[in-house]
Amino acid sequence: MILSALRSISKDTKKIPLGVKLVVLVIFLRGLGWGFIDPFFSIYIQQFSANYSTVGFFLSIMSFLSLLTIIPLIRLTDKVKDGHIMADGSFFYFISVIFYVLAGFSLNITYLVIAFVLNGIAQPLVVVGAETFIRKHSKGGNARSFGYYTALDYLGWILGMFLSAYVVQFFSLNYLFLFVLPGIFCGILILPHLRERGLGSMLRGFTKYFHRKEDFDILFQDFKSVDHKMFFFLLVAFFDGMLRMFIFAFIPLFALSINLSLSEVALLMGVMYLPFIFSFFISEYADRHEKMDVIATGLMIGTISLLLLSMLTGKVAILVLAATISFSLAIIRPAYNGEITRLTPRRMFGEVTGLNNLVAKLGMIIGPIVAGFISDLYGIQVSFLMMAIFAFSLAVICMFQRGYSVIVNSK
Repeated sequence: MILSALRSISKDTKKIPLGVKLVVLVIFLRGLGWGFIDPFFSIYIQQFSANYSTVGFFLSIMSFLSLLTIIPLIRLTDKVKDGHIMADGSFFYFISVIFYVLAGFSLNITYLVIAFVLNGIAQPLVVVGAETFIRKHSKGGNARSFGYYTALDYLGWILGMFLSAYVVQFFSLNYLFLFVLPGIFCGILILPHLRERGLGSMLRGFTKYFHRKEDFDILFQDFKSVDHKMFFFLLVAFFDGMLRMFIFAFIPLFALSINLSLSEVALLMGVMYLPFIFSFFISEYADRHEKMDVIATGLMIGTISLLLLSMLTGKVAILVLAATISFSLAIIRPAYNGEITRLTPRRMFGEVTGLNNLVAKLGMIIGPIVAGFISDLYGIQVSFLMMAIFAFSLAVICMFQRGYSVIVNSK
């Protein structure tokens, strides 16, 4: 059975274009580097303020800058080479790391804000560039390429987190940012090998396609032509963004509050991200089954996990439930991305990828702020309950839409 599964993986991997594999390698290296610091990122921010609201606010600065960056990307990703967009993002990542280190040693909030701004700009450049390239080279809207992308992306994060559980015993959190740099440099060396058409400069693309009122009008008209069915999947992307930033920010702080060590926090986050490695298997399943059923299943798993996490505080329970929350996202993400790809006209792949990421960023802005205030007022576990209610609401909508579609089709 295991050998059969491995043969199936090998066969499916061979179907993925070389360019997609190179892009995923760059994303893997990015995750490997950031994995050293990500388990402790919200803990690092607590050096500047101890309450949950401020942590959520600082993280929202980063997400807000990402959102602003995505707006021109919505139009430019169909005009500028995706590799160049990713390379520009890698440069901003490099500068942001320098400011994170300076902020940590000096406890200067100005440096911290600059780091967040640069990080907020870098992240969508790399991610939207990568996802647009993958979407352009995915055949028929299948989820396989996105499953491969998600699995290797999180494998990088997980390896970095497991390594950081050992390294954090010898280095302060400020020094851990430096482990991000090697992966950035390697990615910059790989990206020129992508074969693609388009402009070779973000600045040229901006001045040519995104500086007039007409450019916004074209964008608006394109979005009006989007299949209305896509808006539900964009709502799921919004939830994905909320939950992604929520667990990234508040699971480590919750773990610290129940007396886990920094090494244990890193291991917890690594285990929590493990389910994403199986996204490739899940994407194969999603391609063979009704995607609304797959999404509803993921949402219900997330609902139950968040509900239990709002009541339990044991270390083993937190470990298991954090992993099942991620498992729910690993189920949902390839399925809704596959549906978004299927419903998108090829000429709008870049625009819709940008829109997808913009909606997710809205979730990443709103999620930490709301969860931070709820956590300060009522306790962090109440914010888990609120997320469970949101997940359940989406699952109900999903099942209702699935039932409606079956009735319509039967007629």
